[in-house]
Formats: sequence, C-alpha cells, structure tokens
Amino acid sequence: MSGALPLRLAGTALVLLVWQLVGASGLLGAGIAPPSRIVAGLADDGGDFYGLHIPITLHSAGVGYLWGNLAAIVCAATVVVLPSLEKVILHVGIASACVPLIAVAPILAAIFSGPETAVIMAAVSVFFTTLVSTVNGLRQADRTSVDLVRAYGGGRYLVLRKVRALAALPSVLTALRIAVPAALLGTVIGEFMGQERGLGAALVVAQQTSDVERTWGITLVCAAVALLAFLAVGLAERLVTPWSATAGEAR
Repeated sequence: MSGALPLRLAGTALVLLVWQLVGASGLLGAGIAPPSRIVAGLADDGGDFYGLHIPITLHSAGVGYLWGNLAAIVCAATVVVLPSLEKVILHVGIASACVPLIAVAPILAAIFSGPETAVIMAAVSVFFTTLVSTVNGLRQADRTSVDLVRAYGGGRYLVLRKVRALAALPSVLTALRIAVPAALLGTVIGEFMGQERGLGAALVVAQQTSDVERTWGITLVCAAVALLAFLAVGLAERLVTPWSATAGEAR
C-alpha cells in the first residue's frame, strides 16, 4: 500500500505535465486550457463568483437527491411487500434510466420554471440506481430470520421492518453514495435550460462567451464538489454500517 502512493502521485504529476504542455502549445486547439491558466482563472473568479453559484446548485441537487432516493426506497419496499407491482415499478425505473437526460431537460423546462427543472433532473438521475440496489438488498435478508418472524405471526410489513430493512442498509447506503455525482450531474444539466444562477447556468455563459479557462474551472469545481459529497456519504456509510466495511476488508 505504501508503494502505491508514490506511483499514484507520479502518475498524477505526469498527467498534469502533459496537460500543461499540450495546453500551452495549442497542439489540440484553443479549447484545451493548461492547468496553470485554469488555476489562475479560479483565483480571479474567487469566492464571490463561486459563492453565488455553488449554493444554488447544491440546494437543487440536495432536494432532488432527497426526493429521488426516497421515492426509490419506497418503491423498492413496495416491490417486496406487493410483488404483483414489481414489473410496473421496475419498468418505470428502467424507463427513467434509459431516457437521455439532455433530451428530458427541455421538456421539463417548458413545463416547470427555474430550479424546479434542476431538482427533477437530480431526482430522475438517482432513482433507478437506488431502486435496484434497495430491491436487491431487501431480498438478501437472512431466510432464517424471515421464517422466525413469520413463525411468530409476523406479516410482510413486520418482516420488512424487522429483518429486510436492516439487511438492506449496506446496499442502500452504497446506492446513496453512488447517487451523489449522478444528482449533481442531473442538476447541472437542468440548469442549462435558461436558469440564471447555478454552476450549470454559469457553464453555459462561459461557453457562449468562449471563456475557456472559466469553462474548465467550473467543470473542475463541479467534479470537486461531487467528490467531497461522495466522500462524505462514504464516511457516513462506514459509521452507520461498520460491519459491512469490516466484511469488505476481510474479503
């Protein structure tokens, strides 16, 4: 493990060096900005610029993330309790995953206004992953525990609450972690559609004005925000389900 870190650092440094040389030389065109100019652009924009846009994007992504995952978990529980609805619910989930987000965004923008489009896009982006992962987790409950609850007169709802919910917790938390960057991506795409503020709206303006450094800077900030949120949910996953992390390390 100790030998892997220097290799990773060396690989990162090599990528940055090649990126700098290619960007500074203009070998691949003016659209490839070197890291030095991107960092300078980030410094020039500063907290005033990003402080205006990041909170709006985070709010829309957070609301969409909450409602999209909540709907997915409720639908997954419904699939387990009422198997007759499984095909309908899973077909809806597959449809939400198969339709390209960029194709849905203009339709939503024509129906809704402002941040609502971004919120719905974030919710749609996370729904399918959490639905499938939660259904699989609920069905992986220990059969002996399920039979024990049923032997004492427990029905489907009691089995769901006492056995299946706990068994599905690691799968649900993993899905919630994976859903973080998906929610942010959906939000940014939703903000493309005429919104005045937010990272997606700022990105559209930077592209329209051919501000290459700002375009790259906004993209990197989006990636950094998604990474930090991903790591935060991952930390919560380890704290809530420490037995799952221990089992993974043992394997």
